[in-house]
Amino acid sequence: MKYSFNHKNIIFAALLGGLFVGGLFFSSCGSSEPTVDVQPHSSTSNALTVNEIAKNNKVKIANLAKKNVQHEIDCTGMVDLPPTELVFVHSRTSGFVKKLKYIPGDYVKKGSLLATIENPKLIEEQRMWMEAKAELDYAKIDFERVRQLKESNATSEKKYQEALARKNKLEATYSGLKSELVALGINISRLEQEGVFQSSISVFASTSGYVHSVDVNLGQMIQPENKLMEIANKEHMHLELNVLSKDAPFVQKGQKVQFVLPSGDKVYEAEVVKINPLIDPETNTMNVHCHIEEHKDPAIKPGVFANAKINGAASSQTGLPADAVIKQGDLYFAFRVVGDEVKKELLKNPSVHSDWVTFSNSPEGQWVVAGAYYLDGGE
Repeated sequence: MKYSFNHKNIIFAALLGGLFVGGLFFSSCGSSEPTVDVQPHSSTSNALTVNEIAKNNKVKIANLAKKNVQHEIDCTGMVDLPPTELVFVHSRTSGFVKKLKYIPGDYVKKGSLLATIENPKLIEEQRMWMEAKAELDYAKIDFERVRQLKESNATSEKKYQEALARKNKLEATYSGLKSELVALGINISRLEQEGVFQSSISVFASTSGYVHSVDVNLGQMIQPENKLMEIANKEHMHLELNVLSKDAPFVQKGQKVQFVLPSGDKVYEAEVVKINPLIDPETNTMNVHCHIEEHKDPAIKPGVFANAKINGAASSQTGLPADAVIKQGDLYFAFRVVGDEVKKELLKNPSVHSDWVTFSNSPEGQWVVAGAYYLDGGE
């Protein structure tokens, strides 16, 4: 009998020489004990039998285990200044801007003269105070005279009460006008002792810092509600982070933070000092306030974006070793035993902790806990 060796004969001969099952090749030649030759399993196949993969000693099946892992929280945020360190400068009176001493970027010390505001109406207020002072001085003398007459029964009770009321009213007027002038920045001592009237007031820095903005021009008419400039105190810069709600339970005060800025690769250190317990419903994030250790670094500026990692609290986490997980793009997969088959399953909400991967799929049943690579195209 003659045989013609075509393509079909070759395939048939190969099948007689050995058995190819589910990605594992078992040769019948040589030893009486079958040897395992791991072949890539097509990623398009959804299931293998447990018996098939059990013959590969590099693949292990077991229940999910727990491991004590450090919860590292990836988040984003911004370098910022607290409201107490970004000062808005205003004039206490309306008037014309007569002098401006600084421009944005200048450093000013607390108490430095920032601007001068001129308003001729200030003279009228000072005049009224001086008149009230003169009337009060006379009212005090008159009241003392009436009091003495009252004690000697030389005048009526009505005259005494009228003198007392006039004195008290002028004292209130005098004190009120004086407080207003002091609040405006008028030199009361000089006005009272030398009679020098001021038509302008000076605006001084209430804190040290850098001039962030100047919002008026020379000669401009301003009102007390108009902002003259902003001063930023960089001594108290902090890091404001937005942490996803799923990571919120793992954030605690005192935890260390590492962050980087877009301007470079240097890793900066910070510490969690305050936690806002409320979750923002729009962003589904929680605000975390951190103090920066190297706040004097020139690269750290208010308003700069930051990528950060919080060293969260350690906890016992159910999951899989990293070599039991397959990553494809942004997705993570693992192999789960379903009946007598092992099926590739997408992991929900995966989180990687060094060599341990946690997820929110039901942990029931058994999983491939080692050697997933050999079931998904490994060599």
